[in-house]
Amino acid sequence: MGHIETTPITLDDKVFSTAEILAAAGLIGSDEQLSECLAAGAMSLADLANPLTKISLNQQALINAAFNRVTGNSLLSLQVGKRLHLTSYGIVGFAMLSSATLRDALETASQYGLLINLKMGLQLHVENDKAVLQLSDQYGLISPENSFWYHLEVSKLLTLLQDILGRDFTCDGIELAGEATAQQRADIQASFGVPVRFDRERTAIRLAAHWLDSRLPQSNSITHSSCKTDCKAQLQEIVQKYDISYQVQNLLLNSGDCIASLSEIADHLHLSPRTLRRRLDALGTSYNALLVEVRKKLAIRYLLNTPMTTEAISEQLNYSDAANFRHAFKRWTGRSPREYRVLNNGGKYASRFAQSAAYGMA
Repeated sequence: MGHIETTPITLDDKVFSTAEILAAAGLIGSDEQLSECLAAGAMSLADLANPLTKISLNQQALINAAFNRVTGNSLLSLQVGKRLHLTSYGIVGFAMLSSATLRDALETASQYGLLINLKMGLQLHVENDKAVLQLSDQYGLISPENSFWYHLEVSKLLTLLQDILGRDFTCDGIELAGEATAQQRADIQASFGVPVRFDRERTAIRLAAHWLDSRLPQSNSITHSSCKTDCKAQLQEIVQKYDISYQVQNLLLNSGDCIASLSEIADHLHLSPRTLRRRLDALGTSYNALLVEVRKKLAIRYLLNTPMTTEAISEQLNYSDAANFRHAFKRWTGRSPREYRVLNNGGKYASRFAQSAAYGMA
C-alpha cells in the first residue's frame, strides 16, 4: 500500500459524505444549536438529512469549529471517530469487512479512500514485529485544523480496525505529530486507552504484524468482489464530475522542472485553450485557481519531504523570486515556509533551512 503524496482534489470540492457531521450531530444538545453549527458551513438540517449531500473539507472544518465552540470540547473529533463504524460508509464498509485479510481491507480503504472520507494518505510497513499504519496529509490541511484531522482519522481508523478484527482488538500504540497541551495529552491518552507518543515526526498506529495476513473470519470473496465493483462505480462517478479539473491538476502536478501553461495543458488534452477555459468555468474553477492549489500542494510536499531551500522551491514553482513565494505561502497557511516546516515536520530539515535563512532564502 503506497501513500498518495498529493491529490488533485481541492479543499472546496464537495466530494465527501456527511458521515462525520452526522456522527458529531448526535453529540450536540439541540436542533437549534445543530442548525447554527451547520450554517457556519453553509449547510441546513435538510442537507444533513439528505443522503446524497456532499461537502468539502473547508465546509467540514467550519462546521467542526462551530461544534467545538458550542460544546467547548476541543477534542470532539476523538469522540466522533469512535462513532464512525464500517456501516457509516455504506458499501465500501462491507467491502472492507468481507476482505480476506486485514492487509486487503487496508488496501481497499486506501484505494477507495474518498468513499470512507479518508483525509490522509495511508502507508503500511512493518518494523520488526510491528505493523505501522502511517497517516500523511494529502490535501494540504494546515494548523490549527491539522490536529483535528489527525485526531479524527486516527480515532476513526481504530474504530474500523475493531470492527474488522473484533472488539477485543487493541493496537500497540499511537504516534501523534503536532502540538498538544499537557491537559490535551492527558485527555487524548485517556480517550485512546493505549500508549500515545506525542510530538513525533509522523502520525501512525502501531499493531502486532501478525494481524495483517491472518484470514478474517467474516471474509467472503463473492461479497467482497461485488462490493468492490460497486465501489469502483461510485468512485468513477465522483471522478467524472471533476474529470477535467483532475486531469489539469494531474498534469500541473507532474509538470517537472517547469509548470505547464494553460496552452500546453490544452494541447496535451487535445483541446483549444478557449474550450479548456470554458469547461473549467463550467466546474466553477479556472486554470489560475487550479495553479494556486497545485503550487500550494507542491510547496507543502517540498517543505515536508525534502531539504529544498525556499529559493529552490520558489524557482521550482515558477515564482519570479523567493519573496513572492514567501508572501504567497503565508497567505495560504498563515505561516512562513520556515515556520510551517518546523511546526509540521518536527524540525526535520530545519537546520539546512536555517542556514538558507541566513542568506535571505527562508
